[in-house]
Amino acid sequence: MKKNIAIYYAIIFFIGLFLIFAGIPMLAENISNAATLRIMAADALPKPIMEIGNIFKKEHPGVKIDYDFLGAGVLKGDIEEGAPCDVFLSANGKFQRQLKHKGFLKFYEVFAYDYLAAATPYNNPAGVTPSNLIQKLMDPNVALTTSSPHADPAGDYTWKMFRIINRRFPGAFKKITGHVNHLLDAALVMPVLESGNTDLGILYASQLLELKRSGAKIKIIAITKKYNTKAKFTASVLNQSKYKSLDEDFIRLLFSKKGKKILKYWGFSPVNSLK
Repeated sequence: MKKNIAIYYAIIFFIGLFLIFAGIPMLAENISNAATLRIMAADALPKPIMEIGNIFKKEHPGVKIDYDFLGAGVLKGDIEEGAPCDVFLSANGKFQRQLKHKGFLKFYEVFAYDYLAAATPYNNPAGVTPSNLIQKLMDPNVALTTSSPHADPAGDYTWKMFRIINRRFPGAFKKITGHVNHLLDAALVMPVLESGNTDLGILYASQLLELKRSGAKIKIIAITKKYNTKAKFTASVLNQSKYKSLDEDFIRLLFSKKGKKILKYWGFSPVNSLK
């Protein structure tokens, strides 16, 4: 009798083990299906990141993505105040370093580069050309619009460019910044430029390319490399993330052939490989 009872409990034990281990893949699948990837990204990135996100969702059926595209400085402040975020894509490394120092993330990677470019409304009322661009930047009669150097990486890169110009043309920095209209972030410069409410705007080359492809009547003016500054776009997974394996998959997709092809199409210079 005791032998039969022992056999009975052994059977129950093994059935229980089977149910537990059989349920693990199903549990993992349910977690994956219920997951929402929360991405905060610089406002220069909507087009490529949403295209890459569509590929990611096909590769991870059931996973949703919530996007928040704003100036990277604004997003960094939101993260510090407790806004939910899994992946942060910044237009510089400075904000990532500050978040790392405060314990919000462990590491970040550069995934793409970009440069600044100038643009005018299509009729170019100020007569800006590549050869007279520096003089037009200093001209107080030319309406100049950029993003803020205090809140937006694009503005910070732009001010660095003004300082480089100042080395060649002493006094240029004071003349340029004395009449420039700087808005909170780069995305706000785009409609001002498109509507013709400024003579000259400075943005990332990728943003101006996106604006022109959308049908905006603008003329893009390249800025020579001796004055230009290189923007570094960086990616990190935040410590608060619930699904780090999914987040890391998204980061790897940025560096994949598919991701690099999309980034290049939208005017970025993708980094070759993930360190």
